[in-house]
Amino acid sequence: MGILITGANGLTGHAILNQLRGKAKVIRCLTSNKKSTDLLHQMGATEVVEGNLADEESIFQAARGITRVFHIPPRMKPDEVQFGKNVINAVKRAGVKCIYLHSVINSQVSSIQFHVHKREVEEAAITSGIPWVIFQPTNFMQNVAWNWKKLTTDGEFLFPYSATQPISWLDLDDYAQAVAKCLTERGWAYGVYECVSTQFPLTRVELASIWSNVLKRKIVATTMPLDEYMALPHWAGRDLREMAILRTMFKEFDSHGAPGGNCRTMAMILGRETTSYQNFAERYCLSK
Repeated sequence: MGILITGANGLTGHAILNQLRGKAKVIRCLTSNKKSTDLLHQMGATEVVEGNLADEESIFQAARGITRVFHIPPRMKPDEVQFGKNVINAVKRAGVKCIYLHSVINSQVSSIQFHVHKREVEEAAITSGIPWVIFQPTNFMQNVAWNWKKLTTDGEFLFPYSATQPISWLDLDDYAQAVAKCLTERGWAYGVYECVSTQFPLTRVELASIWSNVLKRKIVATTMPLDEYMALPHWAGRDLREMAILRTMFKEFDSHGAPGGNCRTMAMILGRETTSYQNFAERYCLSK
């Protein structure tokens, strides 16, 4: 069995590579960045090939001799739909047996632009004529890293959306284990799997309470105006088109939150209970 991962050189890809280590004869990664080759090998890849998601032929060459492909799209890219279709077309030509998509929870929500993009790629896979699996992850608990410094220094859990809107959360480790299991076992084809760890949605006020308990200090959920947040140095130099896509997510979160998904789906795949936010927070602090 051979597995190809696109977009492996990121937080999600690294976690999945770590879980796949030693579970397949060939674990091949497609990257456009030659500098990532050594790191991907260290993370568990047996082969690393150079290619570009804008170039269908390079994807085809990378997929030759492979049975299963897991496609992780680059985040917030305006060309995400075309990239996804290029992957699907290329792997079909290469004779791949199943295409697995890293999509998003509630891809039906049209107000978030990248949800629309992922929904269109889901449709392309479903109508491709080859077996498919669609994973729909919600927000990663690990995204706390975005403002970890402010949380631990100033006691603020800061984001540019309402602190009282409910949001579901996913432990990346839960997700990586589930994806690796589905990639290396039979019987998961034609499934659309909600990927959620929390038993019920949590507001940022509730998350701040959890962090207060874990860190043994007062943590307050604070909200920065969206325009001010998007002007932070963290986003300097980012493609304006990508920033516009990101903005649609924060606006939707402010209006309705992101409460989608049920943790029983993940528990079924994993064969165990999913990780609570409390347990994640405790584990995260130990890693710091």
